[in-house]
Amino acid sequence: MSRYLRFTLGFLLLSCAWLPAQQSARVESFSPQGTAKKVRQVRARFSEPMVPFGDPLARVLPFDVECAAKGTGRWADPRNWIFDFDEDLQAGVRCTFRLRQGLKTLAGRDIAGERAFTFSTGGPAIVSARPYEGSRLIDEEQIFVLQLDGEATQASVLSNVYFTVAGIRERVGVKLISGAQRDEILRSEYGSIPRYLPPHLLLLQAARRFPPGAQVSLVWGRGVASPSGVTTDRDQILSFVVRTPFTATFHCMRENEDADCVPIAPMRISFSAPVAAEMVSAASLTGPNGKKWPPKIAKTEDGWEERLIQGLVFEGPFPEKSSFTLTLPRGIKDDSGRALSNEASFPLSVKTDAYPPLAKFAADFGILEFTKDAVLPVTLRNVEPEVGASVMQVRGGEGMVDPPTKEEEKRRFLGRLEGKIYRVPSDQVSQMLHWIDKIERRNWDDRETSVFGPVTQPQARAFSIPKPNGAKAFEVVGIPLKSPGFYVVELKSELLGAALLGAAKPMYVPTTVL
Repeated sequence: MSRYLRFTLGFLLLSCAWLPAQQSARVESFSPQGTAKKVRQVRARFSEPMVPFGDPLARVLPFDVECAAKGTGRWADPRNWIFDFDEDLQAGVRCTFRLRQGLKTLAGRDIAGERAFTFSTGGPAIVSARPYEGSRLIDEEQIFVLQLDGEATQASVLSNVYFTVAGIRERVGVKLISGAQRDEILRSEYGSIPRYLPPHLLLLQAARRFPPGAQVSLVWGRGVASPSGVTTDRDQILSFVVRTPFTATFHCMRENEDADCVPIAPMRISFSAPVAAEMVSAASLTGPNGKKWPPKIAKTEDGWEERLIQGLVFEGPFPEKSSFTLTLPRGIKDDSGRALSNEASFPLSVKTDAYPPLAKFAADFGILEFTKDAVLPVTLRNVEPEVGASVMQVRGGEGMVDPPTKEEEKRRFLGRLEGKIYRVPSDQVSQMLHWIDKIERRNWDDRETSVFGPVTQPQARAFSIPKPNGAKAFEVVGIPLKSPGFYVVELKSELLGAALLGAAKPMYVPTTVL
């Protein structure tokens, strides 16, 4: 052999040594593996065709299946094999799929690599709970109805399930509810027809009473086992809050937190838990000269009184600056049989304050028939002794301001109920709609500022209306409107602001009228 031939042969052999080895046929993917819930199907993908194309029903069984659950295998295409279970797998199922001995590809090649694939559906887990997770009204001796995704052994539940309670350092164990008590609870929750019961129900209760108002966590712990021996591998935690003690609380409207009750508003008693209406119907509110106000019991839409209620209402109005005694019957219990924890607080003494300041128009917009004596009515009470206002008349887009009279100038002093009126010609529809929309959109927070901006503010005409019966009188007075048109009227009161806004600043009350 010549030197050239020997060199060429050596180069070819060396080049072949660097060529990558051809990969073996194998299982490219298999799912599920590890722990998986709600399994209904297994999928395996091979790196090479295993059956002829167009023949998905080819009777090539690639795996020996070791699983308690039944199912059927099929080829989706030459490389993908699917195993469908007859139903969703419940907890506690473990399955192993092993490549069959002697399995070869369509081209006759052996299968290399991993040959066994295993998954389980894990230990029993909580699917739903009654009371629902997050409830803030669980009983101090609450029994929990748990629906699981598979059967759990009693021993593993007692060993691995517990409660944690805020304020209690140690774990609180559980006890299982069975027998007649279990049947009675399930009938109340799901009815008496057995087929309506969800599968795998477990009833349990804490081994000790929960403190009222405490935060509680039910820990479905790692290690809870199914009869097959498959266990949970992590904690499942459901949080709750224990209901507060059964109490009765008095409520009334006040101008501020330090004031007594507003005499025109109702007085109320609210219960922290439902109570039978007949048990509290004898409650009473007694005022001056022994006058009694009976409680009002709520009624349903069909007119029947509620059997279980969570409050009583004593309708006003009441005498102002007066003392009252609120009495509740003895022995009140809630729907769970708990006694009223603050029963010693009753009879309860309450007082009314003076009637609050009031400046109120009938609506945000109104229409008045024009006469020479046309007036805009406004209801006033306990406000400044004189009503001051200002009016602006717009003609042809220009403002015309009537100068204030000497009497109007004289009334510009602190303690006067001030006001402003802005008149828009009735042919300027867009301006009218603008003002109606602006006032309708105002909410309580806007009562601290005037509806008039810097453009309209100086164009307002002022006038005053005295209260004939004095500052404290509850009366309807009229604001005269001497010419037809559209008006924006606004009252400003320091007394209203001090009483209703809780600060030393004025309050504004606007309206519009055509």
